Amino acid sequence: MLGSPVWRGGARYVFCGGLVLGALTTALGLLIAGSLLRLAMPAAAWRWAIIAATALLILRELGVLRFWLPQNKRLVPEHVDRHGRFFGPLQFGFEMGTSVRTYTPSALPHAAALTIALIAGPWAALCCGAGFGLGRCAMALGNLYYSNDHGWDLAWLEHERLIRAILVIAYAVSAALILR
Repeated sequence: MLGSPVWRGGARYVFCGGLVLGALTTALGLLIAGSLLRLAMPAAAWRWAIIAATALLILRELGVLRFWLPQNKRLVPEHVDRHGRFFGPLQFGFEMGTSVRTYTPSALPHAAALTIALIAGPWAALCCGAGFGLGRCAMALGNLYYSNDHGWDLAWLEHERLIRAILVIAYAVSAALILR
């Protein structure tokens, strides 16, 4: 959809704005819901739960373990473009940014969601949401601006293990800073 004529001009940036807004909305929702969960156990118990869950998710991310994660295994329908050149891309981006109606090929957003819900404060939740939205934006724009039709996919396949390792390290460092 990003390669279609609809995405000429500023629509791609409206889409990216929707991605960030959707991710921020999800982060704040997780923070609010998690605040209720935090009442059930002391903070130390949640920290150990986060460490255990994160270890499992990182092992899944690196391909050591295989298990199902809850997610919607389809993309946001492209018919949202019927809402015009501004609101169509904004809605499409918002829905992708929330990750509620889309496929997420990585386990790391699940780890981040647990961290936000169970131990993060408001600023960490906002930073995580903004980072997720901007990361999705970078992927979408990178694919759009890549040199040829299938080059993005081929480059991903060639460097997938390295990229996943870098992302796991970046997540682990971020989570460790939040856990301290």
